[in-house]
Parts: sequence; C-alpha cells; structure tokens
Amino acid sequence: MIIIGITGTNASGKDTAADFFKAQGFNIFSLSDILREEARRRDLAISRENLIALGRELREKFGLGYLAEKTMRKIKTDAIVTSIRHPKEVEVLKKAKNFFLLLLMLLWK
Repeated sequence: MIIIGITGTNASGKDTAADFFKAQGFNIFSLSDILREEARRRDLAISRENLIALGRELREKFGLGYLAEKTMRKIKTDAIVTSIRHPKEVEVLKKAKNFFLLLLMLLWK
C-alpha cells in the first residue's frame, strides 16, 4: 500500500495532482472529510468558517495529529491524502511504511 500526502500553497495544483493519482487507481482522502462528518453530526452548515472552527476545536481537544489519525484508520488501499495543514499530521502519516509527501507551490501568478 502506498500513501501519498499532497500539501501546498493555494492554487498550486493540489486537486489536479490528486485527480491524476485517482485516475491511476488511488483512493482520495481529505483530512477535511473528518471535519465535514463532524459538522453533519452536529447539524452545522458545511461552511469554511465552521470547518475551521471544528478543526481548531478537535486539534485542541485530541491533538494536532487527530485528523490524520482518524483518516489513517480508513485507508486500506493505495491512497492520496489531501488537506494536510499541520506538521503533526505529516508525522502521523509518516508512520505508514510507504508514505510520500508532495509539496506543491505556485511559482508564478
């Protein structure tokens, strides 16, 4: 099993890279999916503001790597992991035997 994390600046091509790997048979997991699930559970609107607030709350309560830990439990095949926001999330993902991190940057505008 291979796990590839994708992180980077806004408009750097993260979604395009994830779509490429999806076409190669990888499953896509977003750490933000955990936040969306929690928002639905709490009957909150899925808005940027609510997701940011939930992310802060869950990281404060359960630790900075919490979203990655919950996501790792779901991964059973080759996977792409997106919405990586904190180095502690990378530390959790690095525990996988075949983990690779892609850092994408927008170099011109």
